[in-house]
Amino acid sequence: MAQEKKIIFIINPISGIRSKKNIPELIEKHLDTTKFSYEIAYTKSSEHAVELTKNAIQKQPNKIVAVGGDGTINLIAGELVQTEIPLAILPLGSGNGLARALRIPLDLKKAIELINLEHTGYIDTGIANSVKFMNVCGFGFDAHVSSKFAEAGTRGFKTYAKVSLQELSSYQLKKYQLSFSEKQVTETAFILAICNGPQYGNNAYIAPLAEFNDGLFDITVLKKVSWKNAIGLSKDLFMRTLHQSKLVTNYRTDEIIIEQENAAYVNIDGEPIWFEPKVHIKLIRNSLKLILPKP
Repeated sequence: MAQEKKIIFIINPISGIRSKKNIPELIEKHLDTTKFSYEIAYTKSSEHAVELTKNAIQKQPNKIVAVGGDGTINLIAGELVQTEIPLAILPLGSGNGLARALRIPLDLKKAIELINLEHTGYIDTGIANSVKFMNVCGFGFDAHVSSKFAEAGTRGFKTYAKVSLQELSSYQLKKYQLSFSEKQVTETAFILAICNGPQYGNNAYIAPLAEFNDGLFDITVLKKVSWKNAIGLSKDLFMRTLHQSKLVTNYRTDEIIIEQENAAYVNIDGEPIWFEPKVHIKLIRNSLKLILPKP
């Protein structure tokens, strides 16, 4: 008789805007309990999410499931990088950028049924100084809005859009020195995004050509945004054509050092994290095992 496989669900009860009260019921109803046993744990803070993941790893489960948004997924996935324990995702965040880009269903019933199928694949991940990221590491207005959004009190796309509009007119461009591929470039930018995946979330494609397993970051430098060009750039963002804009410069590399004028927030998979001026970013090839839809 085959040994029963164990799954540990780690749920962030306050991510996004959707209630998490029915998650245990959905798991019981749609998870194949003839194949899997499971445990559920709830996070109380970012630090607690990391602690729960470390404890889960010690139990050597068949897979660990992150239930929440990109920030929650980042914390859990960061502990699973360069292990062979697959990460599954039940997307319940505000933007769900990683899940959308990986074609993981936003419908929870379908996302749980995907776990039953056990199809796995690997993606690259990134590390900025000592902080891991799966999707996007963003500087400039991106990070500034992320920090304001974290203080807003409510979540969701409407709140994010509101904060962005409020901050647009007063935001000052920042200067960055980029060192990569044996060259140095100085850019004055509104947004500087180091992208492992193509989108922030809500299908806003900051790096439309980025792929999770090609061994390279796609770097998007958006020069300037004003009320005059904001509508056109927003259209490019959602139509997957931003890389073609005259206001955008694109680079590709697997390692880069970014030097800012001052310490500042950096957007790590949707969460603002304070960094010193010098940030060393490296790609870790095929380093995260995931439960994914079949191609």
